[in-house]
Amino acid sequence: MEASDVRIEQEPQVKKKVAVIGGASTRNAAPFNDLTWDIWAFSSLRSHTPRITRWFEMHALEDLQEQLLEDTPRRLSYRNYLRFLQELACPVYMQREYEEIPYSVEYPLQAALAAFGKCFSSTAAYLLALAILEGYHVIGVWGIHLTEKTVYARQRPGVEYLLGMARQRGIQVCLPKRSPLRIPARPTLPETAILYGYDWQTSQAWWRTKRHKNRRSDVGDQKRVKT
Repeated sequence: MEASDVRIEQEPQVKKKVAVIGGASTRNAAPFNDLTWDIWAFSSLRSHTPRITRWFEMHALEDLQEQLLEDTPRRLSYRNYLRFLQELACPVYMQREYEEIPYSVEYPLQAALAAFGKCFSSTAAYLLALAILEGYHVIGVWGIHLTEKTVYARQRPGVEYLLGMARQRGIQVCLPKRSPLRIPARPTLPETAILYGYDWQTSQAWWRTKRHKNRRSDVGDQKRVKT
């Protein structure tokens, strides 16, 4: 038999799919039960995530310790959140590896900056950049709305820019029906002078004021619950 007569059956390519999960209401529609999707999540909020394949915590531990002073109705304290990170049996992407967190992995910041520029004004942006760099065929975003008029509104351009970059590279982008996010046809870099998480302590860190306000609000909510 000639080699040209041999028919080789090629297996269909399996699409790599990742669901990026935030804390807003559309997270409830995420494909947690569909094992063809990887689940990437983040946040110290008290949100139950049924399945996790990677976790992301882009704040340094010392900065988390300053933020998460005590348990509140919305957020875990530093002690309890650290215990959660320590108990995760999946990669935990952070600024660097930490001995305290067995599965911590250093986030490839320089590769992300080289590919997309200084667009990182939120944790969600780091997840999207890594998904693109790793060659995912489908990226879905659930629970990320970024509609508030202060910190979250300033984070939205970076997220939408990366969604546009994903689509420009031929990646399928999935958003739930109620998502307020938009995907630009011609993404333009929304350059930021400081990097979310990494530059937490700088005087230009606009999110710090908001974080302190939220903390006071959370503590106030906790006191009201106790009475």
